[in-house]
Amino acid sequence: MKTALLALGAALSFASSAAAQTVSSVSGPEIDAGERELEYRLGAAFGDRADDADLAHRLHYQQAVNDRLRWRARLVWRDPADGGPALDHVQGELHWQWLERTPSGYSSGLRFNARAAVRDGQPDEIGASWLHQWSLDRGWRVRALASLDRELGAGASDDWFLETRASLYRSFNDGLALGLESFNDFGAMGVSFGSFDEQSHQLGPVVSGEIRTAELEWSIGVLFGLSDGADDQDLMLRLERAL
Repeated sequence: MKTALLALGAALSFASSAAAQTVSSVSGPEIDAGERELEYRLGAAFGDRADDADLAHRLHYQQAVNDRLRWRARLVWRDPADGGPALDHVQGELHWQWLERTPSGYSSGLRFNARAAVRDGQPDEIGASWLHQWSLDRGWRVRALASLDRELGAGASDDWFLETRASLYRSFNDGLALGLESFNDFGAMGVSFGSFDEQSHQLGPVVSGEIRTAELEWSIGVLFGLSDGADDQDLMLRLERAL
C-alpha cells in the first residue's frame, strides 16, 4: 500500500495537455480472455471563455486475443469552436500484459501504438506506454503510466515526447466509483522540457458507474489546468459496452 501511494504521489506531481487528453484515460494493464468492447468518449476543452469549447470525439473497438494480448482500433474526430467537425486521426494499438496480478495486487503491461494523421500538415506517430496497477484492499486502485511518442513524416519533430498519467480510485458495492486523475505532458525531450507553465498540467475528479439494464459503464470527470500551458477546464464523458 505504501509503495503504491508513493508511486501515485510521484505521478501526480506532473500533469497534461488538454487538447490531446480530453478523450484519453488512465489505462490499466489487465486483460480478460475473450473480452470485446466498444467505447465512445466525448471531451470538451475550455479556455479563457467558458462559452467557447473545443469538442473531441473518440470511438474505439478492442478485442482480446488471449489473456495476455489485446488489440484496439480507434477513430478520433474534432469539432473546434472556430470550425466544423473533421477527422483527426486513426490509430491501432497492441497491448501486452507481461505481468499478471501478484499476491500484493500489482500488475503491469506494455502498449504499442501507431497513428496515421488525417489532417494536412499533421505528422504520423508511433509510441509505447508502460502501464502499472495496484489493486488494494477495500476497493482502492492505483494506476500510473508513462508514454514515449515519436513523430514521423513531413513536418515531424526529431525529438521523443514524454507523457505520464495517474489515477486513484475507490469502488463501492453498488458499482459506483470515485476517483482522481492526473495527466502529464512534458513535451519534447530535447535540450529542455521547459518550465512548469510551458508544459501542460491537469488534475481533477472522476465519478463512474454502471447502467446494468443496458450493460453500459459510464464515467464523467473534469480536469483543471494547473499550468499556463493547459486549458482551464476539460470535461470528459466515457461510455463503455462489452459485446
